[in-house]
Amino acid sequence: MRNLFWGFVLIAFGVLFLLDNLGYADFSEIIHNFWPLLLVLWGFSILMRPNRRHRRTDQVTVPSLEAELLHQSNVFGDIYNKITSKYFKGGSLSTVFGDCDIDLSEAVFADGEHELRIHSVFGDSLITLPKDSAVSLTTSATFGDITIFDQRKGGFSTNLQTVTPSYQTASNRLKISVSKVFGNISVV
Repeated sequence: MRNLFWGFVLIAFGVLFLLDNLGYADFSEIIHNFWPLLLVLWGFSILMRPNRRHRRTDQVTVPSLEAELLHQSNVFGDIYNKITSKYFKGGSLSTVFGDCDIDLSEAVFADGEHELRIHSVFGDSLITLPKDSAVSLTTSATFGDITIFDQRKGGFSTNLQTVTPSYQTASNRLKISVSKVFGNISVV
């Protein structure tokens, strides 16, 4: 529903700009005066969606992926993945407007050191790790909170790094780097 709404908003603005460029109407003054309405509408849509801060991906129907490498990007919409691969080697995920939730609780990391990179502009991220996994986490949020296990840090331009005790000696380990501009990061 949210994607449908923003799709119509983009189409409406595209039509207005097109009519303005073709000389049929002068919408530049209207756009100049009422562009903050976009921020109001966007804020309203954020307030109206359910709070998913502590939502786990197993409460949502998520297709399982057995891929060794994960490469996905999305501009308007959320990314939800439940990884069940027995040789997971990381990858990259990026979103512009949307959440990015990755459930690795059933994944087994491939031998060696691999990297998973998650980047987004607007949206939250929830990463669920396998029990006793060997991971190195590097997270940063320009505007948002970061929660890694029991550590929590918030404010402006926040960074948090964590390395699990078994990381240095493990034969299969994963480096995870997450960066957000506007949004929260949770690792459980």
